[in-house]
Amino acid sequence: MKKYFLYTRILNFLFIVSILPAWAGLALAQTAGAPTEPVPSAYAPAGPEADPALADPAPATETTAAESPTDLSFIDDAGRTVSLTSPPSRVVSLSPAATEIILALGAGGALKGVSSEDGHFEGLIGLPVVGTPRVAAPDQILALEPDLLIVEPYLAAQALSGALAGSAQVMIVDGRGNLGQARERILALGHLFGQGEKAREVWAEQETFFETLALKTAKLKGSRQRVLRLVAREGRLSTFAEGSFQNEIVQLAGGLTPAIEAATVAAVAGEAPASGPTATTDEDAGAEEAPTTGSTAATGLAGEVPIDPAGIVLFDPGLIFACGKDRKALDALLAREDMAGIAAVKNFNVRYYPCALTDRSAAHQGYFAAWLSSAINPIEYGDPANLARPNAKIGEEPLAVDIPYVSKAAVVSARLNDYVQKTLVIEFKSPQTVISTGDGPKEGALAVGNGSSPPMVWDLNHQGGWEADVAERYALLGLDPKTTAMIFTGADLAGLVTVTKTYRDMTVTVLATAGAESNAVRTSKDVGAYYEPGTINVIVLSSRNLSPTGAARAMLTVTEAKTAAVWDLGVRSSQTPLENPATGTGTDSVIIVAGGQGQPIDYTGGHTKIGQLIGEAVHEAVIQALAKGNGLAQGRHVLTRLSERGLDPAELFGGPEAAALAPTDDFQTQTLRAIISPRGAALLEAALALDDALIMGQLSDPSAFEPLAQALATDLAGRPVKILDLADPSLPPCLRLALNAIGSGLAGTLP
Repeated sequence: MKKYFLYTRILNFLFIVSILPAWAGLALAQTAGAPTEPVPSAYAPAGPEADPALADPAPATETTAAESPTDLSFIDDAGRTVSLTSPPSRVVSLSPAATEIILALGAGGALKGVSSEDGHFEGLIGLPVVGTPRVAAPDQILALEPDLLIVEPYLAAQALSGALAGSAQVMIVDGRGNLGQARERILALGHLFGQGEKAREVWAEQETFFETLALKTAKLKGSRQRVLRLVAREGRLSTFAEGSFQNEIVQLAGGLTPAIEAATVAAVAGEAPASGPTATTDEDAGAEEAPTTGSTAATGLAGEVPIDPAGIVLFDPGLIFACGKDRKALDALLAREDMAGIAAVKNFNVRYYPCALTDRSAAHQGYFAAWLSSAINPIEYGDPANLARPNAKIGEEPLAVDIPYVSKAAVVSARLNDYVQKTLVIEFKSPQTVISTGDGPKEGALAVGNGSSPPMVWDLNHQGGWEADVAERYALLGLDPKTTAMIFTGADLAGLVTVTKTYRDMTVTVLATAGAESNAVRTSKDVGAYYEPGTINVIVLSSRNLSPTGAARAMLTVTEAKTAAVWDLGVRSSQTPLENPATGTGTDSVIIVAGGQGQPIDYTGGHTKIGQLIGEAVHEAVIQALAKGNGLAQGRHVLTRLSERGLDPAELFGGPEAAALAPTDDFQTQTLRAIISPRGAALLEAALALDDALIMGQLSDPSAFEPLAQALATDLAGRPVKILDLADPSLPPCLRLALNAIGSGLAGTLP
């Protein structure tokens, strides 16, 4: 089973790279060049719970503020009528789904406070974090004076009748509704913010993905693959019933889902129901019927239903996928001997995706369906006969690059393997000498570039289609591989950053893209297992001539500056996030263009002026690129930083003395509020820094931190209290002490 873990990690390293913050632009880019005519009903979800609204691309009940500027009444997901007299301008959203949609509508400026799950979005970094989807901080919310408070159903009672009652209009958004409900939610929010036309565009982007998938899956022959979405967290193991958006997406992607209906599940654990719902099938494709699974009673949470291990074995999925936060628990389950015969385990086909895609029905369902479909059918999609549309160059966006030997720079878009792939292309007036981590040293180069591949083609490339993809890309762009140096990335070129530094007659221009969420490593600490195109990619153009020695030394300067940027942002290793900061990603790539004017420069280290310019430009470019690509900016909230370390706030308290406190809802709520508070957040931030220093041997004795922790515990309790052993004992010592202090202080207030 060790081989299973290694291989699944190999397949998943790039899967979460650079997805969340750049979604809106990426989704639009991926649908460019596609026909606008609908495919009648073909892209509607299969199965008895299909939403008929999705089969009709013309919205049935849409209005915009421009059409009805004073009528801002609508029905929210709780069936409540919400009425405003003007578009809201001070919005607090504790619903990640609503926040995502508001950003996609271009209305992010109205957001004044967000949940801990939203602070990474570009444009929201630095906004007050005033809760989670399950816990609100009333005092901090009230201080923002919102005119609209958006919450998930978990917080409905508190928003309507608790401390927040009457503070603002309340909109309840269930971010896990089916696709038809998501469509109506997008239109409603567009209406509310005066963005009705933009709302139609947002949904049209998803429909175009659905259309492409319908064309692609229609070409598939034979049996469809069985696909199972699993949840393994908070002590539960579950999947989803018919009608859930998770199963709708699987069906749109060309997979078979288990036949479980939330209202009729009545099986004994480990046994298939004697009678029950029929399987979801695709009759047009002649697919086999998927068996039902052993399961227990439904939880009633947006279609989520328990499933036991025997039920997983019975269904025998060819693909299992889950939210990334479920990896640890699910890997442990699938490593069991009784799981070894499952097709997905035998074929190393267990995938972990961003939780914002697997757990949220917001503004990117089509994008995720296309990504998932490529994992379900990678071999079939690699057959040129199964293309939905021909490969073609679509267009280009020029870039201004003021380096004497550069004749042209642009980001070129081409439809390749049915999805838009972008390439930064920099062309030269005359042949140049370059050194590249992708091609090594190259004389006579006429162009350099950075090619981006979207998630929809990653599986195809893993299955051996990489060389063909690169060759076709060169052909579409009119580039000769003999005179072109190219590096590649899974990061979106919408996050491309250009930085120029000048001193007298020296100019250095750096172009960088970055994604580090799932491929960040701590060199010398983490395990190397595979090779893929780079994820922090840097191209350096120098106006001064660099000798071969100078170009090679410039590689060191670039690496030092990149690592400094990664450290300054507190990026964590994706393999050992709790213990180690990252030094970069395991697949970074660099191109140095050594051509230029003047005498060749041999010395390009940080003590030279040219080295200073290179270092400053690279550092600034990588800082900006990581912010645009992953939301990894300075000032991230402590809950975000805990999440980056693989820690779930709901599971922090597992110490010996926590049993009587941690399971209670009030204790969990109060601890999260304390962590969100400025003082609690500051204590945890200090703890994180001290623990890093301890691990690196820069701090020998952290005992000076104890009085700070004790002081907070005393203030929270309103009296001196003993610090109890409440936090998970596996946590680093300072973080554990800080959490023990917060928990003990709050325990002192409980009856």
